This record gives sequence, C-alpha cells and structure tokens, in this order.
Amino acid sequence: MHQPRRALDKLPPVGLEFKIHLLRRLLDSAPEPLTVSQIMEGGPNRSFASGWYAVKALERIGVAVSVPKTAQCRVARYRLADGAAEVVGEFVVDWLRQEPRPRLSPLPGSKQYQQVLAVLGEYPDSWFTVNELTSKLSGVRKCARRPTVELYAAGYLLRRLSDGGKPGRVEYQYRLDPDAAPHARALLDA
Repeated sequence: MHQPRRALDKLPPVGLEFKIHLLRRLLDSAPEPLTVSQIMEGGPNRSFASGWYAVKALERIGVAVSVPKTAQCRVARYRLADGAAEVVGEFVVDWLRQEPRPRLSPLPGSKQYQQVLAVLGEYPDSWFTVNELTSKLSGVRKCARRPTVELYAAGYLLRRLSDGGKPGRVEYQYRLDPDAAPHARALLDA
C-alpha cells in the first residue's frame, strides 16, 4: 500500500480539505458503499460535479473503488478500496495534525479587533462566518473579514470549514480560542 500513500501525499493543496472530508466519510461508512451525494453530506458546500470529480480522483490513485450497479440500485456508489482503510486513516490523521494553531502573537489595541473579539467573547461556544460577524457589527463596521483573518493569524481565534459556503468557494467559521481568552480580554481592555 505504499503507492496509494505516496499518491495521497502528492494530492494538490487546492481542494484537499474537501477530499479529506470525502475520505473521512468513506472511512466511517466502510465497508458500505455510498453515492457521491452521500459521501458529500456534512462537508463543505460543493457542486455535485465537484464531488464526482473528487471521488474519481480518489479512485484514480487507488484508495476508492466504484461498486457495480445492481437491479436494486442503479446509482453509482463508491467505497474504500480493499486494504486502503489503514492507509487512508493514517493519512487523514496526519493531515488533521498538520494544521497547527497559529502561535499567539501580540496585536495592537485596534478598535476593529476589539469589535470582533467583543462579539466572539459574548458567544464563546458559537462559530461565526465572516458574514455573520459582519451582521453583528452592523452600523459599526462594514466588514469583519480583515480583522477576523488577522486575529486568526495572530492565534486569538480557532477556524473550521463551514458547510454553508457557496459551491466552489471555501468558507470558514471562527470562534474565540479558549486558550487565548485571557489575551483577548487584555486586548479588549487596551
């Protein structure tokens, strides 16, 4: 199984998060086959064509296989290739560990940062897209994108993929990093 692992390691970064989601769905359903729509469930919002092409890419590198259509099921279904579960599982775990949290870096006491941190501090267990944050800042700030991304890069926020984005576009959700909460409070007080 060295070939599939090398092929997985060589997957281009564009669309990799989506493929990781597909691999996780295939792992969770093993050995039951799933349709492309079922494999895409709960992941980033992409078009059916994007899902189909991603599954076909996984099939080409040998980690997924198509299941023949039957009289009972005339829809294409896919499952992990025989013997691929361990390799795919290791790859997914390695990838999930790869994106470490950004290290906490000091930021100046900016009003824009304070506005975003105030909203996130009010709802510490909630995740927000930039658009949702912007709507909570209505009348104060036209867009929360830049300060939110800068707060994430400085280690104050956590980030995850949103499942409500538009097809073909990655959208993230943000929340206050509990480990950085004391630093966020200090920034709010600045």
